[in-house]
Amino acid sequence: MDELLLVVFVAALILFLPLTILIILLQLRRDQESRMDELWREMSAIRKGMKDSASGAEPSGTKKTEPEKKPIPAIKPEPAKPFQEPVFKASLESPLPPKPKPAVASFTAPAPPREPSAFETAAKETLHRIWNWIIVGEEHVPTGVSMEYAVASQWLLRIGILILIVGVGFFLKYSVEHGLIDPVGRVALSTVTGLGMMIGGTRLLGRKYHLLGQGLLGGGLATLYFAVFAAANFYHLIDQVPAFVLMIVITALAGAIAVRFNSILVAVLGILGGYGTPVMLSTGVVNFPGLYGYMLLLGIGVLGICYWKNWPLVNYLSFAATYLLFFGSMRAYEVSHFWEVMPFVAGFFVLFSTMTFLYKIVNASKSNLLDLLALLINAGVFYAVAYRLVEEAYSREWVAAITLSLTAFYTAHVFIFLRRKLIDRELLVVFIGLAAFFLAVTMPLVLSREWVTASWAIQALILLWIAGKIGSEFLRQVCYVLYAIVLLRFSFVDLRSQFLRAPTAANLPLADYLLQLAERLVMFGVPIASLGGAHWLLQRQQKAAGVVDRANDVEGWIRGAWAMRLIVGVAIAMLFVYLHLEFNRTLGFMYEPVRLPLLTILWIALCGLLLYEVLQRESRALILLLMVFVGGLLVKLFMFDLPAWDVSGRMLYGGPYSFRDAALRLVDFGAVVGFLVGGYALLAGRTHAKTAGVVLGFCGLSMLFIYLTLEVNSLLYTYVEGLRPGGISILWSLFALALILRGIAKSERVVRYLGLMLFAIVAWKVFFVDLSRLDQFYRIVAFLVLGILVLCGSFIYLKFQDSFALKAPSQEEEVP
Repeated sequence: MDELLLVVFVAALILFLPLTILIILLQLRRDQESRMDELWREMSAIRKGMKDSASGAEPSGTKKTEPEKKPIPAIKPEPAKPFQEPVFKASLESPLPPKPKPAVASFTAPAPPREPSAFETAAKETLHRIWNWIIVGEEHVPTGVSMEYAVASQWLLRIGILILIVGVGFFLKYSVEHGLIDPVGRVALSTVTGLGMMIGGTRLLGRKYHLLGQGLLGGGLATLYFAVFAAANFYHLIDQVPAFVLMIVITALAGAIAVRFNSILVAVLGILGGYGTPVMLSTGVVNFPGLYGYMLLLGIGVLGICYWKNWPLVNYLSFAATYLLFFGSMRAYEVSHFWEVMPFVAGFFVLFSTMTFLYKIVNASKSNLLDLLALLINAGVFYAVAYRLVEEAYSREWVAAITLSLTAFYTAHVFIFLRRKLIDRELLVVFIGLAAFFLAVTMPLVLSREWVTASWAIQALILLWIAGKIGSEFLRQVCYVLYAIVLLRFSFVDLRSQFLRAPTAANLPLADYLLQLAERLVMFGVPIASLGGAHWLLQRQQKAAGVVDRANDVEGWIRGAWAMRLIVGVAIAMLFVYLHLEFNRTLGFMYEPVRLPLLTILWIALCGLLLYEVLQRESRALILLLMVFVGGLLVKLFMFDLPAWDVSGRMLYGGPYSFRDAALRLVDFGAVVGFLVGGYALLAGRTHAKTAGVVLGFCGLSMLFIYLTLEVNSLLYTYVEGLRPGGISILWSLFALALILRGIAKSERVVRYLGLMLFAIVAWKVFFVDLSRLDQFYRIVAFLVLGILVLCGSFIYLKFQDSFALKAPSQEEEVP
């Protein structure tokens, strides 16, 4: 399980973060493309206008008119001056008509080809330079020479120097195995060979064989590395301190020569020789401090070169060689070696992290995609290695010390970046993203799984507050991503573990259940409260000027207004789902009969909130959402509540009739009917929501009809069985009479028709159903009451006959 967790973390760091950064960078690139397209359109319009002006074309869209014909004025010659031709001049009273302007056909400029951004161009240029050096030994293909000469001269030199260095190594190893030369002689011979190669290479520099001189210098440096490493770690002729001093001297010399003569070849050969020394002189026994200290010194030398030269190939070779040697030596690692290894692993991480951007910071140049990927890979490798080492030596909880250290490390980078007012948006984005990522990873390592979501929600709120203080739009977007992760974990992990897969609490003591309830309140309440705090912050936040420069920030993917709406919606949804599950469990544990009515009230509260929003804003989406939740409320009543009351096919509640249950049903159904009728009253007069109001009104009438029918039928069945069929008919007649009264009072024809239809159903029911089922006494009572009610309906129509005579049918409302 722990190894699986390690794989998950490494995958998230190495795969998810680079993809996230790539998405961010692609967004930046799209912004730049849109701006370039807009600039191109403006330039095209300017160019077209200039062409129109030059050719005298009429503006597009204007109707060409024929010039008015005027008589041509008489042309009178002026007296000619000496040595001058006569000049003919038109009369000013009638000028010549202007020459018609030729029409120019309008055209649409083709869409410009997509131009790569500077960020992409820099990465492509870096790869191109590396490839050129690998092939021909220079960052640019030399002019004036054939490709055959460029490739052959470089590769023959490299292979020759490499063979020479390997030969020296084999000689040292062979002399040891066969005792040909004593250790002092071997080291002295290697030193003399290295110095000789360096002297010879120096004499060749600046001449015809300049390239060969660079190769000899690199080979000489590698041979000197051989000599010092063998003297200290192989033959033990000198102590570690003098050996490190000598290695520092050689490393400084290699860097100085490479920089002074601008020779990548010297640096590459020095790196290959330096890192190849432990492999060539390996004895099978790993001296971790000696090996890793030697590798760290080599890396510091490369770091020094990075200060002066932008040679990415040298950086990548050093990184690859260091970790190849590291993972190769870790086969002999045991837990007891932890403190011999871990400090050097941290040193490698800091070294290569700084190496990635040192030249760019010193020379005020922008980073590119390769730099950011190197930064992410370095962080991923270090975290994976440190996780494994710390977990084996101590425990998983102590890995949090690593993640907190990484958070502090990248936060310090952000602070220095802002303090020095450096301009490199992509690099700052990666620093902020890595700091936020490792901070988020810390909590699952320290806390139990139940509190991870709450801790992430608190982190997101704190980061959002910091984003407002420093004015970082990117950090604000990171907070949104973290809130999205909180929502996913809340929905698919916490709810599932606490409610859907949790053991039953039926036999749990009350004190233990209350403790669990308090834990759940905190566990689910903190993320919801955090979202509320985020909404409050976004309402009051104003971007701070002068802390994060606009050139170092990104455009927001989610605007502030939409973010606040999403946060409110998500918070309400999370609160509703949690309260629904909590009410269902807790009320079922405490007092089962009140569970369904209180759940109904919870649904009505959510629908009431949506109704309030519909009244405040004319939004079709809100109306649709309201109708969806009203539909869910009705589904709950018919699919869950009625089966819970054990309604039979005879429209009767199961079991003996109970006034306690009747009161709970009154709360359950009455609250729904009250909300639906209230919604109709509020929305029927609103133009944008009139249809929704009518639907709510009819749903309310239907629910009231069904509830009264069920309740009266069950009541009469229990206490007055003989009157039950007639009692239902009386109830329906009262309902029909009320509909007719409402329809006449409000001139709502559809409502009156419903009342008349219900009266017709009652009449059919009385003569074809009730007549055979009622006892003689109750038959008399029922028929008398029904007759009076029907007569009341006729009386109402007669009373308001003037209204029907004066008002045309077209003037009445077709719907409520």
